[in-house]
Amino acid sequence: QVCTCLYLPPQWLKQIEGTEAALTQKMVDLEKEKDLFSRQKGYLEEELDYRKEALDQAHLKIQELEATLYDALQQEPGCRAGEMLSEGQREDLQAAVEKVRRHILRQSRECDSQVLRARMELLQQAQQRVRELEGKLEAQKRHLKELEEKVSAN
Repeated sequence: QVCTCLYLPPQWLKQIEGTEAALTQKMVDLEKEKDLFSRQKGYLEEELDYRKEALDQAHLKIQELEATLYDALQQEPGCRAGEMLSEGQREDLQAAVEKVRRHILRQSRECDSQVLRARMELLQQAQQRVRELEGKLEAQKRHLKELEEKVSAN
């Protein structure tokens, strides 16, 4: 009986020390995951800003091209392009320009949404990993507290 009582506390202390080391390592791992999550969030924000800026630039370029085309068509009456195009042809040209503009904007939005979906998926995976590690960390803290209570009770 006495031998068992003397043997158990050192065994518990070793177990507590092992659990504490594992807990410390889990905390370090959790901090690393948190840093990774923060970096990924930063990358997502940068990517979104870049895409918004690219979309704005594309939209401005389209407007610039439209303005240039309409200016060329509206120039002085002696201009051949203006003379050669009937009202119907001008309307067709305007419709074609609008169609191209919509197509470019749609492609840009599709590309942006694909990139954002992929990034959001990575972000959700990182968040899930952080939640898993936090859960493990809490379980190990509870286990460590139980072991400490057992040692202090003896």
